[in-house]
Amino acid sequence: MMRYIRALHRPARGKLHIRVLTTALAVTALAVTLLAAPLPGLAQNMFAPALYVNDRVITNFDISQRMRFLEVLNAGGADPRAEATRRLTEEAVQAFHARRAGVRVARDELAEGLAEFAARADMEPEAFIAELSSAGVDEAAFREFVEVGLMWRAMVRERFVPRVNVTDAEIDRAMSVSAIRGSLRVLMSEIFLPSDPEFAEPVAEIIPQILALTSFEEFSDAARQVSIAGTRDQGGRLEWLDIGALPPQIAAQVRDARPGTIIGPIEVPGAFGIFQLRALDSRRDIPADRIQVDYKRLLLPGGRSEANLERLSQIRARAQRCNDLNAFARDLSAEALSENEALVRNLPQEIALELARLDENEISANLVQGGNMVVLMLCSRTLQFDEPPSRDQVAAQLRDERLNQLADNWLAELVADADIRRP
Repeated sequence: MMRYIRALHRPARGKLHIRVLTTALAVTALAVTLLAAPLPGLAQNMFAPALYVNDRVITNFDISQRMRFLEVLNAGGADPRAEATRRLTEEAVQAFHARRAGVRVARDELAEGLAEFAARADMEPEAFIAELSSAGVDEAAFREFVEVGLMWRAMVRERFVPRVNVTDAEIDRAMSVSAIRGSLRVLMSEIFLPSDPEFAEPVAEIIPQILALTSFEEFSDAARQVSIAGTRDQGGRLEWLDIGALPPQIAAQVRDARPGTIIGPIEVPGAFGIFQLRALDSRRDIPADRIQVDYKRLLLPGGRSEANLERLSQIRARAQRCNDLNAFARDLSAEALSENEALVRNLPQEIALELARLDENEISANLVQGGNMVVLMLCSRTLQFDEPPSRDQVAAQLRDERLNQLADNWLAELVADADIRRP
């Protein structure tokens, strides 16, 4: 194992051993057991105050209701109680300032808001409320959630709409990726292990331990120890990815998974990929079968040799655009460098997966094929439309995104200034 780690990651970070992962599992399991133990006071009085936010009392019952609600929405996160408490705190702050500003929600506005929310699940309000009730969520908790959201929306529009201006130049820049922006996105972490025969034994020991991990921190620690991907130093953490850019086999598993789920191992040329879902942003979908990528592929003979690793460092430092890759193929065969254009659904799974992780003009070198290190560089990612979005549609989307960012910043300021106390 030490030979494996030293061969792939230089400089070595002290002595590592597979048992480190096992120990981490044991320690974390103990911590989870202790944290999950029910609090006596909570068990005795669900309606006891858990938090004071300005003039609002948030009870343990409120928190348990929101946890069930988030579970129904598949939005509880890694720590459902903390997520429920955070959201209730923000909503208490929103309601406090809405009342001070004299904002009220009329009965017909609330009815429309309830119907709008239920429609996201393709249900009528009455049927949606019945589903919530069967899951243990009180109707009053749902109605209050929607009412606060409507009040906050009114305040944001009044405060920020006059300030938001979208220029023609901004619309022009957004037109090429307008259907990708704000789509269904995933936040994942990755671990890549080599499939070279010489590493078969340690990799066979490591994979079951990774699949048994139960927290984001454990997965990140494992990535730092054993991953051969370039993301190992940041614990394998990737930025947001559009789910339509993922290979269909992986996208299908991610779409139905909950945060914390580990997916894999998925075998690609030269490596095994293991992924952990950290979060989903499912506000909108995109037509995944219409995403087209333009990319270059450079094959470096010799696999992960010292010479190729050195050449890869030079490529990352000097190749700022796809055409810059040409200079590194001058001493290679004509077949070593290729420019490719294809729909994502028509790509080999391993190529689609690597490209999904990249922004334009970024490089990946995780694959080995036929004894060659595969250097991929994404040149562009576009959508093929039957009817492209109009400029008005793109402008509206840009305004909404800007309003959401301004609203998030404002809410963060209000929460920071709020009087928040625990009993």
